[in-house]
Amino acid sequence: MATIITNIASIFIIIAVGFGITKSKIIPASANEHFVSMLLMVTLPCMIISSITSKEFNPDLGLATIETFIVGLLFFAFTFVLGYLFCKKIIKVSPAEDLGVYIFAFSTVNNGFMGFPITQAIFGSDILYFMVLHNICLNLFLYSAGPFILNMNSGEGKFNLRYLLKTLCNPSTIVSAISIAMLFAGLHLPSMLFDTVELIGDITVPLSMLLVGMQLADSNIGRIIKNRHLLLSSIAKMITVPVFMFLAVNWLPIDIGVKITLVFSAAFPTAVVATAIAAMENKNSLLSAEIVALTTLLSVISIPVTALFLTSYYGL
Repeated sequence: MATIITNIASIFIIIAVGFGITKSKIIPASANEHFVSMLLMVTLPCMIISSITSKEFNPDLGLATIETFIVGLLFFAFTFVLGYLFCKKIIKVSPAEDLGVYIFAFSTVNNGFMGFPITQAIFGSDILYFMVLHNICLNLFLYSAGPFILNMNSGEGKFNLRYLLKTLCNPSTIVSAISIAMLFAGLHLPSMLFDTVELIGDITVPLSMLLVGMQLADSNIGRIIKNRHLLLSSIAKMITVPVFMFLAVNWLPIDIGVKITLVFSAAFPTAVVATAIAAMENKNSLLSAEIVALTTLLSVISIPVTALFLTSYYGL
C-alpha cells in the first residue's frame, strides 16, 4: 500500500511541475503539441510493445483477453446509457444541440494518453496489458458510435467504414495489435532492441504527466466552472461512473485484472480525442475541450481514490 501511495504522489507532483513550468512560461504553451506528438508517435508505442512482449502467454491470459474485449465494449454501452439518463433526464442540458457533446464526453475515458502511463506506474505491466485492450474498445466506440451520439438530436450521424478504419490506424492501436500478436505467438524482441525500446518507453510516464499539468495551466478553469451543466455533468461523471462500474463488474466471474481495469478506467477524464471528433462533426468542440479540462482536474482526486480503493479491496 505504501508503494502505491508513493507512486500516486509522484505522478501528481509531476503534474504540478508541468503546471508550474507553463504558468511561469519556462516552456511556452505552444510547445504542447510537439510534446504530444512525441508521446503519441514514439514513447507511448515503445512503452506498449516493451510491456506486452515482456509477458509470457498462457491459457488464463487468453481467456482474460476475450473477457476484456467483451466486457470492455459493454463498458461503453453502459457509460452511454448513464450519460444519456443524467444529461437528458436529470440535469436537462441546454441548448439541445449540445446534448450529444455532453453525452459523448460523459461516455468516453482517457485510458490511453493518461491511462497507459498511470496504470503502468501504479499497477504494473499486467494491468497495463488489459488497459491496452480496453483502449482498443474505446477507439472502436469513439469512431463508430461517436458521430451518432454527437448528432443524436439532428439525425445526421452516418456510419463511415473508411473513416473508422482510417482513424483506427494510429501508432498506439497498430503497435497494440502487433504486440498482442507477438505475445500470443510467443515472440520476443532481441535483447538489445528490447532494452532500447523499453528505455524510450520509460519516458512516457513523466512526459505524459508533465503534459497534463501543462494543459491544465493553459485552461481557464474559473470560466469553465461557471457553466452549471458542464460542472454538474463533469462531477457526476467522475463520481458515479467508477462507483456504478464497480457495482456492475465486481460480481462477474471474470479475471480480477479485468475488473480492476474497468473500474480504474472509469476514474479517468474525458478522452481528449472526443474534442477532435466533435470538431469534425461541426459540433461544439470548445464545450468538449472545456469538459476535458474540468474532468482532468477532477481526476486528480478520482484517480488516487480509486487506485487506493482497488488495491485495498483486491489485496494488491
